[in-house]
Amino acid sequence: MRLSELIAGLNCRVYNFRDVHIESLAFDSRKVKPGTLFIALKGTKYDGHNFIKQAENQGASAIVIQEKVDSALPQVLFDNTREILGKLAKNFYGNFPDIKIIGITGTNGKTTTAFLIHSILQRAGYNPGLIGTVYYAGKDKIKAERTTPESLDIFELLNTFHNDGIKSIVMEVSSHALALKRVEELTFQIAVFTNLSQDHLDFHRTLNKYKLAKLHLFELLNRDGFAIFNQDDPVSEEIKRLNIKNILSFGLGTNASVQGGVESNTSSGLKINIYYKDQKYDIHSKLIGEFNCYNILAGYAVGVALDLEYAVIKEGIESLKGVRGRMERVYPNIFVDFAHSPGALLNVLSSLRRYTTGKLIVVFGCGGDRDREKRPQMGRIASENADVVIITSDNPRTENPENIIKDITAGIKNNNFKIITERDKAIEYGIRIRNSDDILLIAGKGHEEYQNIGDKIIPFDDAMIVRKILGK
Repeated sequence: MRLSELIAGLNCRVYNFRDVHIESLAFDSRKVKPGTLFIALKGTKYDGHNFIKQAENQGASAIVIQEKVDSALPQVLFDNTREILGKLAKNFYGNFPDIKIIGITGTNGKTTTAFLIHSILQRAGYNPGLIGTVYYAGKDKIKAERTTPESLDIFELLNTFHNDGIKSIVMEVSSHALALKRVEELTFQIAVFTNLSQDHLDFHRTLNKYKLAKLHLFELLNRDGFAIFNQDDPVSEEIKRLNIKNILSFGLGTNASVQGGVESNTSSGLKINIYYKDQKYDIHSKLIGEFNCYNILAGYAVGVALDLEYAVIKEGIESLKGVRGRMERVYPNIFVDFAHSPGALLNVLSSLRRYTTGKLIVVFGCGGDRDREKRPQMGRIASENADVVIITSDNPRTENPENIIKDITAGIKNNNFKIITERDKAIEYGIRIRNSDDILLIAGKGHEEYQNIGDKIIPFDDAMIVRKILGK
């Protein structure tokens, strides 16, 4: 593609212009090769403008910038390179109108809901792709670097999925992605809202801004698309006021379009009765915890929106055995979960309490360089809902782990906690003190296979640590 074609119709200024041929796009200078258009993004830690010389040395054909630089390459200047990234990617790869995109947003439940919908679509023969926190999956699986990739990465994935014959994609859409315009150039067939509780206030600053970022997903629906939302969450009232043609609500209350009731809730799974249009349906899921009822109802509602047969929806839900790092039973009575917000931690502890005949033990910490306000809340929730609390390090990043732990303990009123800063030792202690009828929850990191300490990323997997300690 010629540079003139790529930037046609976009509001920009050009310098040193030559209509060079563009073979690829990149915003990471390490991925630049001959023929690449390098897009310099300004981030919180790094400024792509500082890597233009490296991109030039590696064969970049032209550069997209936010400020004019000293370079002989053709320069295309935009007011905001991050906002234009998606438009350039769409111009380069195309918009793939034949692929149905289903987006899921919300504080908790996005990953499990995405896996449930993906499983339903597989049973329906849709050959679906998946973009989410655990991995990106089409014909092959790619380990996810973030829940929702940058817009250029999304369009590269769409191109790969399209070439592999994939016709539908289930995508977790984070509030960061919505605020940073990563999905602005996408059109969604279905938008799902799970719930809202406090998280990511280090980025959004206020709960209202966080909520508005989430609700922006519904503005990206196509004209005949479906809005699917949790009727039992207060945000549902705001969603109903949006000008959306097709809406479906789900919940445990009688006002929902798709209503659910938990008939059986054991450590082996859930039996749920679902009521839709005066008909009763039953689902036997291997997922545990009453909060998963909402994720199942969301998946069921998506099946309804796609006009799938009940038998297909049921088979898709029931065939999902579990999700990595989401209430994952790694050993009898030992669970690993990604819960890293107050609401998620409360949900998981409340669910496990139901199955506990002995003591409920929790090992958890909070991430560094992130929302400090939630730390004492999580300390209080852990102390009030578990018998033994072991506070440890999570991903401290550039913060001192002991300062993070101090913030957590500020919310604890009971004398039922112990501090063990090293996470592997904290897990080992939790295993050592537990009796056969106790339940141990290791929360916060879930599927993650690393720990972010300072400027280093070291291998660390909660489930692997458990198995190593137990010799399994």
